[in-house]
Amino acid sequence: MLGVNTIKITSEVLRQISEIDEFKGLWKGLDRHTTGLQLLGDVADYGANFKRVLGPLEEHPITMDMIRIINANQIGQKGLCDFKSKSNQLPISSGNKVFGTLDVAEPEQVEPLLEKLCKWVNEALDQKAELHPLIVAAVFTSVFLQIFPFETGNLRTVRFLIMLMMLKSGYTYAPYASLAPVMNEKAESFYKALKHNQDSLENGQPDWSVWIRCFLMLLQDQKEILHQRLYAKETELRGLSALSSKIMGLFKEHKRLQMKQIVKLTYGRRATIKLRLQELVENGYLVRHGAGRGTWYALV
Repeated sequence: MLGVNTIKITSEVLRQISEIDEFKGLWKGLDRHTTGLQLLGDVADYGANFKRVLGPLEEHPITMDMIRIINANQIGQKGLCDFKSKSNQLPISSGNKVFGTLDVAEPEQVEPLLEKLCKWVNEALDQKAELHPLIVAAVFTSVFLQIFPFETGNLRTVRFLIMLMMLKSGYTYAPYASLAPVMNEKAESFYKALKHNQDSLENGQPDWSVWIRCFLMLLQDQKEILHQRLYAKETELRGLSALSSKIMGLFKEHKRLQMKQIVKLTYGRRATIKLRLQELVENGYLVRHGAGRGTWYALV
């Protein structure tokens, strides 16, 4: 479709994919031990909420009706959102600065092009050996934005679809970091790469190289946000006392613990443990629930 047979996996693209896939493996390890994710605090909550939305869609093929529902949700409507009824353009901006606008499909072209795109992406994701799933997501994103099927909410919808495609392909960290700020920060590069790709397709000489590198750069920035957050928490934990670290380690196996359980599991003195727990609560590692003998602790 659209000259994807001309895509060449250069050493740079391979390096970008390898870096993202390495983080994918790291995150899967954290996913098996939810303590690691819980240490991320608000990021973990954001990701968990997003996964609850994405979860029911993960096992289903991407269809036009699914995309219409997603767009409706993104713009605060219910049901199936109508496709655009009049010509429009795709503006790429950041803040008040507009880097340019791109021509997009006419209203009468939307349904046949989107139907073709959905058929291609489902087949491409099923045939993982043919194209790497991140390359599939890059191609889908470019073509979707060239179709630009709705009056509004197209960028929000495609960001949601990128996360869905990544989740389908095992990138379970995707819902934990929004692509919106990354795209805003790289808006100029995003525009130039998309324009280069669009022009090459219109000229009948498809060149995906610039766009794929740009798309993978966005995904690198996305995973770097989470990587830095994880590293920061890891550094903080290294500064804890031996007993505090031991207490935190207990929550890898237990969702909630009372004082008497912590004393039994750590063989520590009750007075010292009480002090360490107070410090962990005050520093935002643990939260205290209940009162008196019913008091218990859990990760934030």
